Amino acid sequence: MAVTTDVVSDMRVRKVCEFLVAKNVYVEVVGRKTSSTFDAKLPFRFTLLNLLFKRGVLFYAEYNLRFFLYGLFKKFDIIVANDLDTLLPCYLLSKLKKAELVYDSHEYFTESVGLQNRPFVRNIWLKIERYILPKIKRAYTVSPSISKAYFDKYHVDFKLVRNFPKSKLELKKQSFNTDNKVILYQGVFNPGRNLHSVIESMKHIDDAIFVLIGYGELESELKTQVERWHLKDKVQFLGKLPYEEMMAFAASADLGIALEEPFGDSFKYSLPNKIFDYALVQLPFVTLATPEVKNILSEHKIGIEISFETPEQLAKILSDTLSNSVLLNEIKQNQVVASKHFT
Repeated sequence: MAVTTDVVSDMRVRKVCEFLVAKNVYVEVVGRKTSSTFDAKLPFRFTLLNLLFKRGVLFYAEYNLRFFLYGLFKKFDIIVANDLDTLLPCYLLSKLKKAELVYDSHEYFTESVGLQNRPFVRNIWLKIERYILPKIKRAYTVSPSISKAYFDKYHVDFKLVRNFPKSKLELKKQSFNTDNKVILYQGVFNPGRNLHSVIESMKHIDDAIFVLIGYGELESELKTQVERWHLKDKVQFLGKLPYEEMMAFAASADLGIALEEPFGDSFKYSLPNKIFDYALVQLPFVTLATPEVKNILSEHKIGIEISFETPEQLAKILSDTLSNSVLLNEIKQNQVVASKHFT
């Protein structure tokens, strides 16, 4: 398996690998080491490449080359590309080794937020996609909308494997050490998630704190915003945590944040795994309800669809939601029922 994450924190890849191991398949994953990678014991072999370049074109070029050279000296029957940024070396190795190629598209990669204003880079990925995808026989993705988009574009049948959590998770709630209510965001700190707006909204909320668990390209920018607005007592960054520890904190929070904006078709068609994680620990959440999320909400009512234009409006929505115990309890009950299916 090839993936440009560090594997340890990539729960989708981990769950796929653990499933295969349970079926007596030998699995090896090649990811990359990051500054925030933590130690973990996993039931499969994984190798983390220590790359010279950490982001951008040179990062992807280095990973692809290093993975290709690594794979040349390995024996395998199946090679799995996780996302478009690993597909080229996996395709080449599958031909050289006469192995089956499987493609797991975690998102609609060429329509992602990070490529919207970078036509040259996006065109490179599109060329790789157009060359290889029509040749793929075995593929799966995270939402029906992305599956349909790929079929319409390349006539490839992408199966559906959604980002559901495990059904059994042994948790001991982690305390936030505060008497205030807790608004929680967990995930990557990347554009298109309204994190700036949530932080600014905290200027207008007196009885709650905003806690962020994760990492990403906006981290230093968000921390600078907190300092600029003098919100250190209202906004906390817990960093990148192991999945089980992160979920233990989520189980103790009062309201979750899932405010992905429909910037580009990747976000528009996405189905964030955090909403299912929230549901698993009975954490009501607010969301902008992209089409896929809206389908889940209309059927299972596990979250609250909202809309806002200013941080002040968002602050009022968050405050009103936190004070509506009847609504929150109703959502928690819906989450208990729905989580039996979302596994």
